[in-house]
Amino acid sequence: MIITRYHNTTTLHLTVEFLTPTFLGGADQNAELRTAPFKNLLRQWWRVAVGSQHNTLEDMRKAEGDLFGSVLDESNERGKKKEIEASASKVRISLTCDDENCVPVEEFINLGKTYHKNVEDKKTGKKGMEISNAVYLGFGPLSNPPKKYILPGSKAELTLTLPKSYRNEIIEVLQMIDAFGAIGSRSRNGWGSLSLISDSFSKKQPWDFNETVPLEVLVGLAVAKEYPSKLGTDATKRLLCWETKFEGMKEYDWKAIMQILAKHYLELRTSLNLKDKDRVNERHILGYPVTHHNELSKWGGKNGRMPSQLRLMVKRNQEGQLVGRILHLPHKLPKQWDVNLGQELDIWKKIHAQLDANKQFRRCGSTK
Repeated sequence: MIITRYHNTTTLHLTVEFLTPTFLGGADQNAELRTAPFKNLLRQWWRVAVGSQHNTLEDMRKAEGDLFGSVLDESNERGKKKEIEASASKVRISLTCDDENCVPVEEFINLGKTYHKNVEDKKTGKKGMEISNAVYLGFGPLSNPPKKYILPGSKAELTLTLPKSYRNEIIEVLQMIDAFGAIGSRSRNGWGSLSLISDSFSKKQPWDFNETVPLEVLVGLAVAKEYPSKLGTDATKRLLCWETKFEGMKEYDWKAIMQILAKHYLELRTSLNLKDKDRVNERHILGYPVTHHNELSKWGGKNGRMPSQLRLMVKRNQEGQLVGRILHLPHKLPKQWDVNLGQELDIWKKIHAQLDANKQFRRCGSTK
């Protein structure tokens, strides 16, 4: 008898609903439904949901490779060469879409404009002008002409086949993706937001996830990890997640939500200090580099990159209505912070206070 890695397996059937335009790049960089981005999405949220159970990065990477597959890799840790063996994935993915809307489109996206005080008006030479919210959140894919994308409202069928012993942890990963996940280019800025529907598991709202860690631990210098490994809470033990309020509105439209996310994210970023040209500033904590501002040699100059820890998304709440969410997924910065600026923890607390004071948002789970 031949026993394969798909012996003693279970199958999960899911419907994926795309809630915002989704830029899944194929070989020509235009939208194309493929399984690879979904496997990457599973790996990302596996690290948050269950990967942190492993004490070291090496142990976590080995466990991740055992489940999702890995290529031959060599890492040099403290001068010691350690080889990670190649392995095949235990998770098999298939993706189908009969909906004609899954055919990529190249339509212009209009989310209105917001005043940006730091952008120079090329006609007048003065600083400050109205900019496109869609381009602000999706520069690159939304340049002229825009890349093709999958329309909001499109649905695809996703099937996962995996060993029965991994069923519970994969379900936990899927619940996190449904609550916080997005896929494709500019997915940290709300594009590629999705909802998962399945008889195999019950949906969770953000406040239903109990495995959280205080912000101070996640960004600390001693044991903190340089990648998202847990959901974070503040000193009041509240999840670092904010949700839009639509009081008085009869309809919940993805465009209206993305407009609000763009406007308030822009206002939040520009409220942070960016005055010192040759040193790390407050705004760098929300992503490096900052467009049209000096690059820092200590952060890699023009080639250095650090994405924001804030994730913008459109999701469905417990009533099935569309809402916008801002999630802070904290981790230690992979860059050296400027000690003259002050502790990054203080800046995060400042950012959280601004979100708490914003009347268009409320903490997830709060009635206020």
